Amino acid sequence: MATKNPTGRAILKASLELFRQDRQMIWLPVMATVTSLVAFALVTGPLLLALGHTGFAFAIALACGSMVATAATVIFNVALCFAATDRIEGRTPTVGSALNQAWARKGVVFKWAILSAVVGTAIRALEQRLGLVGRLIGIAGGLAWAVATFMVIPVLAFEDVGPIEAVKRSSAILKARFGTVVRGGLRFGFLFAGLSIAALAVLVIGVAMSIGHVYVIGVPVAVLGFAALLGVGMYASAAGMYMRTILYRFATDQPIPDLGVDVSGAFRTH
Repeated sequence: MATKNPTGRAILKASLELFRQDRQMIWLPVMATVTSLVAFALVTGPLLLALGHTGFAFAIALACGSMVATAATVIFNVALCFAATDRIEGRTPTVGSALNQAWARKGVVFKWAILSAVVGTAIRALEQRLGLVGRLIGIAGGLAWAVATFMVIPVLAFEDVGPIEAVKRSSAILKARFGTVVRGGLRFGFLFAGLSIAALAVLVIGVAMSIGHVYVIGVPVAVLGFAALLGVGMYASAAGMYMRTILYRFATDQPIPDLGVDVSGAFRTH
């Protein structure tokens, strides 16, 4: 398969095939979720007790909680990028080795978390103070921020730059390889959105049956749907970081090996 540009299908298949070799890495998003929730609670709760329950105190507590939660999440996502790189370059990653490599980047990750918390707080402040206009600005701002930072995790992992420069690098990569990134991202998003909808449908059916007093069937079905929804989310999170690592390596002209779907051909440019 030799194409002038990478197809969304090739990127999706490459990402999933790569991650299938390291399925134990699904524990990283699980650990990220738990750690970020605990960190958020440990920071936000005491701050609210100390500062009171005014609007200003709530904003400060929320910003600080968001900062530590973001830092925790990003550390684990950076670890996934290192795991993907190890696999691509012929090494066998482990959860421990990936986390050790990510922890070495803790300084830049913490700085990024501060910037992310500031931007998030600013967007929320606009939404609250400007009514409908603020909400529209918030939606637009949040979308623009999400697009601009789509490739920021691999940049934080592999480049010695600060948080603002990381956003610039992410935006530059997206601009230079816009079609490739969009094709890969859309294919990936559609696949897991479909799986999430299916899991959610099972959950809703189970809940509806339980409401209808068919507990013997409804409760197990609801539990199965909920578990499937969580599983899809964790799998998408982990495999998504593998996809971004592949896209980052392609964008920075690093080798992409044959992963059983002729990725070298799919990512060849002319």
